[in-house]
Amino acid sequence: MNTEYRVEPRENGFLVFDPWGEIVDRYPSEEEARQNSERCKREDSIADNAHILVENAVTALMQLNGIDRDTAERVIRDAMGGV
Repeated sequence: MNTEYRVEPRENGFLVFDPWGEIVDRYPSEEEARQNSERCKREDSIADNAHILVENAVTALMQLNGIDRDTAERVIRDAMGGV
């Protein structure tokens, strides 16, 4: 599967597509489209890193306290202010 964002010219602007082929947005210039494509890539990377960190925190809490996954996830959510 393609994991890159792509920019395609269209009438009256440029479209940015995500790796799954969904339209992210339309931009008036190619430069704006490319900048936003790069922003999307950075945001995806940040989200991936956050997911890994949370998964590691859940696993560590489970091991340190001998609790199940649901309890560890709830405790972490509570510690984050109920997010």
